[in-house]
Amino acid sequence: MVENPYLLKEAEIVEKIKETTDTYTFRIKCSDSFKPGQYNMIYYFGIGEAPISIAGFDGEILEHTIRAAGDVTSHIDSLKEGDLLYYRGSYGNFWDLEIAKGKSLVLVSGGLGFAAIKWVMEEAIKRKDEFSSVISLYGSKNYDSLLYTYHYEMWYREIDFKITLDNPDPRWKGDVGLITELIRKTKLNKDSIVFMCGPDPMVKFSVIELEKKGITPDRIYVSMERHMKCSVGTCGHCMFGPFFVCKDGPIFRYSEIREFFERKEV
Repeated sequence: MVENPYLLKEAEIVEKIKETTDTYTFRIKCSDSFKPGQYNMIYYFGIGEAPISIAGFDGEILEHTIRAAGDVTSHIDSLKEGDLLYYRGSYGNFWDLEIAKGKSLVLVSGGLGFAAIKWVMEEAIKRKDEFSSVISLYGSKNYDSLLYTYHYEMWYREIDFKITLDNPDPRWKGDVGLITELIRKTKLNKDSIVFMCGPDPMVKFSVIELEKKGITPDRIYVSMERHMKCSVGTCGHCMFGPFFVCKDGPIFRYSEIREFFERKEV
């Protein structure tokens, strides 16, 4: 018998980490199975639900990073340690590290899109000997919107981890400029495999820079940031060309979606 896709599950919040003024990472007890790149529908009774990327999972503790951007996420962010968080899922396909074996793995993320990249980056760090290199390029709007700052020291040690801020800040000594500029000045092999998540304009112009380095669209995989409603491909809310982002994605090879991605109103 197929499990009811609308079945709500509950999990206790064991830790709530403040990332920014409006963004929190919730660590919850969970015994389900998940894969990097998937998402859950997070539910708040009487308000609704929202699709949230899985930011980490170690077999016992599941992580979701949630920004208060509307009624649902604002209510979820009001939860505290010891409360129950309700969800259904997991949904969607996943980042497949096998396709990058023996090659350079390049992770590109912008803003909250870093939450969809974080777990696969952590898995890549564990398996870094399987790749010729692991490079992570992360762009944030400003210093105060940086995510997961408590992990940076370790990530800097383990891989080629680079950050750029859109806007300068006296507290920041690193790169300043758009993520496209960071891509431009980073040495990348043309046989690299790219995993990317971020706002549509960032993705579009990042692909242009990657192509200038000889990385073709069939080697670029993008996690689409679309608002899923049903997550089972029935409501049509997330249709993107011929695809349902919730069911066929959220991760697509860019060569498959380019004609729709770069077309207005799709």
